[in-house]
Amino acid sequence: MIMKTKIMMASNRLKIPRKTHFWSVTPSPGTHKKEDALPLLIALRDYLKLGDKEREITRILANGDVMVDNKVVKDRRFPVGFMDTISIKTINQDFLVLYDKKGKIIITKNPEENKGMKLLQVKTKTVIGKDKYQIGFHNGFSIITDKNDLNTYDVVLVKMPKVEIQEVMRLIPGNKAFIIGGSHVGEIGTIKSVEVNKSSGSNFVHFNEGFTTVKNYVFVIGNPKYTFKIPENEVMAYDE
Repeated sequence: MIMKTKIMMASNRLKIPRKTHFWSVTPSPGTHKKEDALPLLIALRDYLKLGDKEREITRILANGDVMVDNKVVKDRRFPVGFMDTISIKTINQDFLVLYDKKGKIIITKNPEENKGMKLLQVKTKTVIGKDKYQIGFHNGFSIITDKNDLNTYDVVLVKMPKVEIQEVMRLIPGNKAFIIGGSHVGEIGTIKSVEVNKSSGSNFVHFNEGFTTVKNYVFVIGNPKYTFKIPENEVMAYDE
């Protein structure tokens, strides 16, 4: 398996200086899709500037000083992606992975209100037995539950690292959402209505802010009871 790639060939989602380093690393398989994944080495070296050399980052990881979603990670190729949290023990800082308005992966400071919490969007739901369902999420996580009221596009607020569901937020009018693709990527809006296309075409979501996007690009972040805090103007990534 090829573990390295020329940095010029890395995913266009990555917001990194293409001329500083010749080599990048290929993200490990397992969680986020390859094109949407940021290898932990790149996150720590090129985004958060915790070291100039790969060996410096490898040492930080080997010491157990880095957690992703409240779990210690030592693999420099570990893939992080949208809504993952990165915690750095040595500097006592928590970070959140998001998209900017160009669709690039960015890393911001994670607000204190979000500490220990995570949003997961339901992607699949499979019946595996009597009153038992396997729920698959956007980042590759899955759980087995007796809850039959979870549906695709629902977003659950969970307490990490045990993935304990605290709140369910649905793609319905009145809820807030973060746009993860298309021409409005990186924007936040309040859902006005959902337009269901009875043919094979895309369904659309209309927002109070005056824009419309396809349903696949909508990631709910809040309802009247709870809104996940999205930081503004705290981008930690390299600024192209």
